[in-house]
Amino acid sequence: MQSTDAQYNRNIKSEEVVIDLSQYFRILKRHKLSIFIAIICSAILGFYYLSKALPIYAASVKLQADPVQPNASATDQYISNSMVFLYYETQYEIIRSRSVAETVVDKLNLVEKYKKTLSSEQGNQAEKSLISQAKTAIKELLNSDKKAKTLESTSPTDQQIKTMLAQGIQGALRVEGGTQSQIINIYYESDNPVLSAEIVNAVAEAYSEFGLEARLTRLKDTSSWLSEQLEELRQTLQNSEQSLRDFRINQNLMDTDQQERIAATQLQSLNTELIRAQTQLSQAQELYTQVQQFSSGSNDFLSLGPVMENGSVRDLVREEGALTRKVQELSERYGEKHPKMIAARSDLASVQSNLERELTKVIENIRKDYRLKQVQVENVRDIITKTTGELQNYQGDSFELTRLEREVENNRRVYESFLGKLMETDVSSDYDASNIRIIDRATVPKFPVKPRKALILAVSLFLGALIGVIYAFAREFLDNVIKTPDQLEQEFSLPSLGVTPLVKKKKNGVPPEKQYIYDQRSTFSEAINTIRTGLLFSNIDNPPKTILITSTAGSEGKTTLAINLAVSLSQMGKTLLIEMDLRKPAVGKDLNIKADMGLSDMLSDRTDANVFHSVDGAPNLSVITCGTIPTNPMELISSRRFANLLKSLGERYAHIVIDSPPTLPVSDSCVLAKMVDATIVAVKAETTKINMVKETVSRLQKVNASITGLVLTQASSKKMSYYGEHYYNDSYYGVEPSKTS
Repeated sequence: MQSTDAQYNRNIKSEEVVIDLSQYFRILKRHKLSIFIAIICSAILGFYYLSKALPIYAASVKLQADPVQPNASATDQYISNSMVFLYYETQYEIIRSRSVAETVVDKLNLVEKYKKTLSSEQGNQAEKSLISQAKTAIKELLNSDKKAKTLESTSPTDQQIKTMLAQGIQGALRVEGGTQSQIINIYYESDNPVLSAEIVNAVAEAYSEFGLEARLTRLKDTSSWLSEQLEELRQTLQNSEQSLRDFRINQNLMDTDQQERIAATQLQSLNTELIRAQTQLSQAQELYTQVQQFSSGSNDFLSLGPVMENGSVRDLVREEGALTRKVQELSERYGEKHPKMIAARSDLASVQSNLERELTKVIENIRKDYRLKQVQVENVRDIITKTTGELQNYQGDSFELTRLEREVENNRRVYESFLGKLMETDVSSDYDASNIRIIDRATVPKFPVKPRKALILAVSLFLGALIGVIYAFAREFLDNVIKTPDQLEQEFSLPSLGVTPLVKKKKNGVPPEKQYIYDQRSTFSEAINTIRTGLLFSNIDNPPKTILITSTAGSEGKTTLAINLAVSLSQMGKTLLIEMDLRKPAVGKDLNIKADMGLSDMLSDRTDANVFHSVDGAPNLSVITCGTIPTNPMELISSRRFANLLKSLGERYAHIVIDSPPTLPVSDSCVLAKMVDATIVAVKAETTKINMVKETVSRLQKVNASITGLVLTQASSKKMSYYGEHYYNDSYYGVEPSKTS
């Protein structure tokens, strides 16, 4: 399977069409005369156009256009730079605008010049050109056949003239540049060099003035609009401030920020006081708890800090200690009932009673302080709760206050912004610098830019060559005539036996029919030998004996081929040439054979004379002419007697060549083709159509004729060389060729 696919791919590749460039070159070579004529005609038209064309002069001016305005603010500059890619396209449209063109018309006073030129035929060429443009534009503007016809009698208004002249200027303007730099080039074309320079300079000035005027007008409009808006904003700001003032008075409110600061400070102070009170309460609670744990009259109270800090308690404790030691000393020295002992115990009891009272006071103070601290904490909490509630109630009223304050602030900000813009606009309106600068003004051009003679001539020659080439290829591919032997084989799948060259008939020259007899080494004779070789080798084992020569139509050289081939075959053996074109016989005339009787007379038994004629220069060749032209040639050709005659002649001659009528006009050749061994169809080069040859071959094949091959006749060696050098060579072994065309 793989080998089969590989073989298939090789076959496909072998069948691919190879582009032969030499083939296209030969096509051009064959039609070189047509191409040359087309080039000459095109060049003549180019010269004629140049002789009639009006010279056009172009003047140019160079500008620098800065996208950033000279007095633009930082914001405006940013916007301009971000849109710079659109800026120059806009400037181009402005330069080409009708407004700028009309300004140029006014600057140069072209309307008056037009009117003067219209009234008198005098004036410079520039004015005339504008007049013609204006007339054409006015006709288009009126857009009426009736008005157009009466244009010459009806004087246009100044405004119409101005508009039309402006349109003429617009049509001749060209603007370039601004892509890689800030340079803009303006061109104007006219048939008057002075006018072109004046107009393009005026366009540059008008454009610069237009930009400055537009900017100042825009600033004035902006200033006016800002002034109007500023007055409205001022009134709005005053109204909002009055509303805020009235609300504060009615609600007895302060400024929102001040009120928030006071409330925040108050809450912070209360929270600090609450923390302090809670700390003191915690300390008092700790002492109170200790007091509650001690029993009444217990000396444990002395361990409490506030008790020991009391001066009276400390003094009574020291005094009690001193009296206790005194009682102990007296008890050891005296008895219980000793007066000193009694006095000492009385003093001790008095001190202890005083100490008890002092301790009771201190303990009671601790309890009171604890309860006081509780009350203080509760009071601070109540104040915080009350303050928080008051603050929340205030916030409900402050929302409206905040809204009014925000409205006032926004109005003030907008008002100040518009005020700043108005002041900036007032300053800008006093600054009249332009962002357009004229770098190079136009000068009067010395040489015309149109028509470009070299280019027009080159284009004319190119178009002529192109038309000629297109014509050559169109004629080549639409032409359906036979041109080469290869084409014969490709179209009809039949072998091409050879080519017979075209021989000019000269007054004292050798006619084509006798070329082989007079010059057997000529190119024509060699071509006949090639045909003879192909004929004999078509069946090498059994070479054909009887050979029929036919063609598609008349004047295709079949008789010339039959005579010369018969002479060529006579060199190899005894040969007979039979003239079977019984309608328009030509063999006897071409060979200068004068005979009244011939084949038709012999078949009709009208003569017993010898109808075999010899030819000078061809001793082995015999010729049977037509004789009397029969009324019904087909009857003679189809007769058994002719068949028997042809059979008997075949026994006497080695080769028999039959010159038959053309196949398409009559059917004689189809009948004869069945009786011969080989049939040769003569096809005239560059004359016989492919369809005619196909029909001829088809008719012969339908009667089972043995078509040995085709012969291309009357082929010009010069034209054949255009189809390939391998087709024909005019020289052979140094022998001068026959004169061919």
